[in-house]
Amino acid sequence: MANFPSRLAFAALLQYAPRGRSQPSLRSRDVTYKIKQVGFVSGFRIIDFSAQRLAGEIARHSFLADYSNPRATLVPVSRSSPLVDPNSLWPSLRICRALLAQSLAAKVSPCLERMHAVQKSSTARAGRRPGPNDHYDSVRVAWKKRRAPSSITLVDDVVTRGSTFVGLVPRLQEAFPGVEIRCFALVRTISTGEVDRILDPALGMIAYDGLELRRHP
Repeated sequence: MANFPSRLAFAALLQYAPRGRSQPSLRSRDVTYKIKQVGFVSGFRIIDFSAQRLAGEIARHSFLADYSNPRATLVPVSRSSPLVDPNSLWPSLRICRALLAQSLAAKVSPCLERMHAVQKSSTARAGRRPGPNDHYDSVRVAWKKRRAPSSITLVDDVVTRGSTFVGLVPRLQEAFPGVEIRCFALVRTISTGEVDRILDPALGMIAYDGLELRRHP
């Protein structure tokens, strides 16, 4: 049985408002869509550009250094369905590789394997999004090296409620007892209201009582 964390820290670089109507909110939605599609914004491949911005923001937001540790192994959040084609779209893996290219990690290991599909959170109706148990039960850790990583940063493209992080961290803890595990999302969702800017580095917390997930900020 999974030992889900009741409180889980995370960091994020960008923010977006899916229901906002202001120009910054609409822009944030476009940027997030392009991240999920590994696309371009204003001539820049947005994931690579965001990794460069992260490297530049560390001096102004010291907590980011903990989540882009040059000794850490980056583990991308698994796709919502089993990986059949190695060339399939996988934004979290693309983010990890972009961070590695900026010397913000030691290596990338896509060791989380989805054994059976779960509903995509971005397309699920309210109340139908997968919970921590769904993520935990559908994933295994496939680590083929002898030595465990010294530290792990679990990387996702977007964090909304935090269900994926809460569900996957116990899997990694079981595979790597005692190894420090951190969570980083390139984008955090602002579910209601507007955003006045897209770049907004934040250190947050996800609370889980076994029934309800609450994320702040």
